Amino acid sequence: MLPQSSLLKPILLACLGSILIGTVTAFIRLSDLGPMTTGFYRMLFALPFLALWVRWERKNGILQSIFITKGGTGLILAGLFFALDLALLNWSTDHTTIVNATLFNNTSGFLVPLIMWSFFRKNQPLSFIIAMSVGFFGCALLVGESFSINLKNIWGDIVALGSGLMVALYLISLKHIREGITTGFLMFWTGVFSLLFLAFFSYLFRESFWPLTFKDLISVCGQAILVHSIGQSLLAYSIGKIPVTYAALILFLAPTTGAILGWVIYAEPLTFIKTLGMILIMISIVTMRKKS
Repeated sequence: MLPQSSLLKPILLACLGSILIGTVTAFIRLSDLGPMTTGFYRMLFALPFLALWVRWERKNGILQSIFITKGGTGLILAGLFFALDLALLNWSTDHTTIVNATLFNNTSGFLVPLIMWSFFRKNQPLSFIIAMSVGFFGCALLVGESFSINLKNIWGDIVALGSGLMVALYLISLKHIREGITTGFLMFWTGVFSLLFLAFFSYLFRESFWPLTFKDLISVCGQAILVHSIGQSLLAYSIGKIPVTYAALILFLAPTTGAILGWVIYAEPLTFIKTLGMILIMISIVTMRKKS
């Protein structure tokens, strides 16, 4: 079912979360760390804030126990999917263009309803399929002027597509374990498992954890606080209130934010085609909101 009018708050929070998630590209560009290590430090620096959140939930009686008593497998899987998303996306940006990586990563908007239909037999109305297609077309316009297919970068493109699949699986896993679990608890424990997986990936690919320069600190702290502790948490909260397919559609706002920041910070031109792409993304999200 589509979102109801009473769910305006979680929809707006999901939009804000997606906007903050879209700032990640600007922060990643500051870091000289390896792709796996960047993800590792992002999670490491986010965990203290998430731990304070869990402590607040426990103190206010929202949370009965800070330890996992149920849904452990789901939390581990969500942590794994998120770690793989970070690892694959960060790796792909070193082996293909940022534009290609951004576009392929956002195929999660298509993959979520496809997986929901294939494995959970949840059909989507035609209006949603059209809105999703319009949103993805807007995303394609947003990055399409620099999009290119090159045999040299084909593995980077495939890995970026894999990161889109991991985003889809992460969102679906959150939806299935979200009921009965507080947002802070969910974010903390998925963060712990993501950290462990990313530490293993960094060791496996022999990436250095040092040196950590001032620019690296700005990068990972920005990702830890704005992108993860706030942005991803707002999205996780909203997924407990709205359909996961609609949340995946709202994530198209992330590349819109990236394009605007690229224009403001890095003086990247905001052309008519890019502006049209952003408008189409907005239309797709607002259209589905009005269907409620």
